[in-house]
Amino acid sequence: MALPRPRLSGAFALLAFVLGACGSDRPDTWTDASHGKHAPPAYDVVFPKGKVQRLDIVVTSEDWTTMQDDMTSMLGEFGAGGGVGPGGPPDGGMGGGGGFPAEFEAACVGKAAGEACTATFNGSTFTSTCATSPMGGALACLPTMGGGGPGGRPDGGGLEPGGGAGDIIPNTPVYVPATVKFEGKSWNYVGLRYKGNSSLSQAWRSGVGKMPLRFNFDKFEDAHPEIEGQHFYGFGKLSLSNAVADASLIRNKVATDLFREAGVPASYTAFAAVYLDHGDGPQYWGLYTLAEDPGDPLLERSFGDGSGPLYEADGTGARLQSFDEASFEPDNKAAEAAGWGSVQALITALNSDRADSVAWRARLEATLDVDGFLKWLAYNTVIENWDAYGAMSHNYLLYSHPGENGRLHWVTWDHDRSFQDGMRATSLSQESVDATWPLIRYLMDDPTYRPVYEKYALEAVDGLLAPGPLEARFREEHALVTPWVVGENAEQAGFTFLSSPQAFQDALTGANGLVDFATKRQAQVHAAFGTSP
Repeated sequence: MALPRPRLSGAFALLAFVLGACGSDRPDTWTDASHGKHAPPAYDVVFPKGKVQRLDIVVTSEDWTTMQDDMTSMLGEFGAGGGVGPGGPPDGGMGGGGGFPAEFEAACVGKAAGEACTATFNGSTFTSTCATSPMGGALACLPTMGGGGPGGRPDGGGLEPGGGAGDIIPNTPVYVPATVKFEGKSWNYVGLRYKGNSSLSQAWRSGVGKMPLRFNFDKFEDAHPEIEGQHFYGFGKLSLSNAVADASLIRNKVATDLFREAGVPASYTAFAAVYLDHGDGPQYWGLYTLAEDPGDPLLERSFGDGSGPLYEADGTGARLQSFDEASFEPDNKAAEAAGWGSVQALITALNSDRADSVAWRARLEATLDVDGFLKWLAYNTVIENWDAYGAMSHNYLLYSHPGENGRLHWVTWDHDRSFQDGMRATSLSQESVDATWPLIRYLMDDPTYRPVYEKYALEAVDGLLAPGPLEARFREEHALVTPWVVGENAEQAGFTFLSSPQAFQDALTGANGLVDFATKRQAQVHAAFGTSP
C-alpha cells in the first residue's frame, strides 16, 4: 500500500514549484544566451548578413483552427475574393493588379497609365492615377502621397488601410501557442498570430497561404511559468513580413537597412525561409523578411535609453492635425503609465501660430527631434516609399525620450512599398502635400527647415543611394534569395504572390525595376534641387 505523500510547507512548496517551472519543463536546449530574458541581443545570430535563415513553426491542429476561425470571422472564408478573385490565379500567384485589391484594378479598366482614377475601397473613396505595380499585371489605381487632388480623398484623406474608418482588419488577430525551431533549438509556447492590415487581408482574400506573422516569445508565460521571460537570443518580439506587393521580395529589407545605416531609428532585418506544421508536416510558406520589433532593444540601441514611452501611430489622428487618443496606441508599459502628454504637446506646438517663426521653431523643437524627422522625410521621399506619413497615417512610432524631457523621436516601420518608380509618392519638393499633413507642409514652408531636408536628400543620393552602391546592393540581395524564391527551394503554388519566375527577375532588371531605379534616382534628385552629382 502506498504511503500518503507528506504535505509541503509553504516555503518548500514554492521551492518545488520554482525548480519544476525553471527546470524540467523547459526545452532541453534552453540556455541563458538563447532563451534568457536578460541576454544581450545577438544581432549576428538573428540578423546575419548574407544568409537566409530557416525558421520552423509548429502549431497544433486545434490552435490552427482557432487562427483560421478568427480570420474567417473578420474577413470571410479564406480565398473568397476581394484581393484577386476567389482563390487567386491558377498558378498560385497574385496576377491582376499586382497584389492590390480588385477595386484598385477595376478603377483603371479602359484607362491608360497616368490617367486619373477614382476608387472606393472598404468605405473610403479616393483619387489617384493608374499605374502598374511592381508585381506586374494590369493597371491599378494606386495610392500616392498628398491630400486633396491626386492621391487623396476629396476631404484630403487618402486611403488609410492602417487606421480609422479605413481599417481592413477590425481586430488584432488571436494569439495561439506555437513551438519555434531554429538551428537545433526550440522555443515552446511562443505567442504566434497573423499580423498586418493590407498585407494580411490581400493574402487571406486571394487564397495565398503566405500570411504575415508575429512572435511574442513570452506571451503565454502566465499559463506556462517555465518559460517566464523567454526571449529569442535577446529579442522578445519579432515580425515576419510576406512581400505581398513586391515581386523582388527584397524591398522591405533593403529600405529598412538603408534607413538604419543613415542613422534613422529602424529595425535590423534578415531573410527567413519559413516552414509551418499545423498537423500535416512542415509546409514551406515562402521567403519572408524577419524584422526586429520597434520596441526594445531597438530603443536602447538607437537612443541609449529604452525606458521611455513608445506610441504606435495608426489612424486619422496620426496626421498630427489634432489629437486623437485612439490613434496613438501605447506600445510599452511606460506609455501605458505616462499617458499621451508628450504627443499632445507635439501636436499643440506644431499647429500653433507660426507668425513668429523663431518662437514656433523653438516650441516645436522642444517636443520633437525635428532634424531626425527631416532626415527620415528626405530618405523616405528619395526611395519613394508611399506607404508612410504624407500619404498614409500609419507605419511610424513616436518615442518619448526620458533624458530629453519627453521630447519625441520618429521611428520608421514597414517599407515594402519602396523603390517603386512610376508610383510617384510625391514630388521631391513636397508641393503636392497639403496642410492635412502639417508636419511635412509646415516644415517645407519654413526657410530654416527646407534646406536641411534638401541637404539630407542630396546626401542620400550621393552616399548610400548613389547609383553604383545601390545597384550592387539590389543585385546582391536578389541573388541571395533567388534559391528560396525561384531556385532549388522555390516558393510553391498557393504560397507565393509571384505570377511567374520571370516576374521575380523583371522586378530587378525589367523596366521600372530596381536597377532602373538605382540608375535614375540620383540624377532626378539633383535636377529637382538644381545641383549636379
